Amino acid sequence: MTRGLDRAAEKFLGALRDASTRLAAAEGLVRPRRPELVFLLLLAGVALVSSSASMAPALAGLAGSAAPLAYLLLARRGSAALVLQPVAYAAAASLVVSLPLLLGGRGGEALAFVARITASAVMVSSVAGLVGWRCLAEGMHRLGAPREFTESLRLVLRYTPLLAAEALRMLAARRARSLGRRGLAEEWRLLATAVGELLTRSTQRAMVLSMALEARSLSAGPAEYRREARGRAEALAYLPSAAAIAALGLSLVAGH
Repeated sequence: MTRGLDRAAEKFLGALRDASTRLAAAEGLVRPRRPELVFLLLLAGVALVSSSASMAPALAGLAGSAAPLAYLLLARRGSAALVLQPVAYAAAASLVVSLPLLLGGRGGEALAFVARITASAVMVSSVAGLVGWRCLAEGMHRLGAPREFTESLRLVLRYTPLLAAEALRMLAARRARSLGRRGLAEEWRLLATAVGELLTRSTQRAMVLSMALEARSLSAGPAEYRREARGRAEALAYLPSAAAIAALGLSLVAGH
């Protein structure tokens, strides 16, 4: 790994740390009465956008996400990066993946692929920003997912910033110890050592967390999800997926 790759890794880890910190700290503006319905409809909408041969669900999902995005950005001024950064990452990644299609002269297929991925990311970001990740996890639990699984998802989101920050500190220490250029074999050896140390520290932290959770579970159960809603704002959580499903239905009717 060269110094240029070290800097690229630091930028990526820094962005991952900041984005996951904002996601873990963010609370939804709306708490729907039926979080399981929000999650199920979002899952169905994203599945239709991703798998449908027609572009209508993707375009409808983008259009349906405009209202919750506008409500979210107006109600929470500093949330633009929280919502738009994951969308930008998904769009950029889909563009990179679609490069073989572009180089092969299949620009239409590449555009459709990027549009589907971007529409799915916009739908998920708008709904998750509106209701919060805790609501989606609660919806998964009410649909039958084990409580341990949904709680683990939230812990992953909360501990990702710690893991990224730990990796950043280790990269900085490596750069401080490097006094000159090293061979490729030495670079790989140091990289393997750093990864092994990171895994060891993560395992130790996970064991401490597991013991703390087990001790806590003896005296207190999981936090209950409070059912709150802000009138018509709750309907915005269903709008992106409902628009995608309705567009697919209309396209099927028109086809017949």
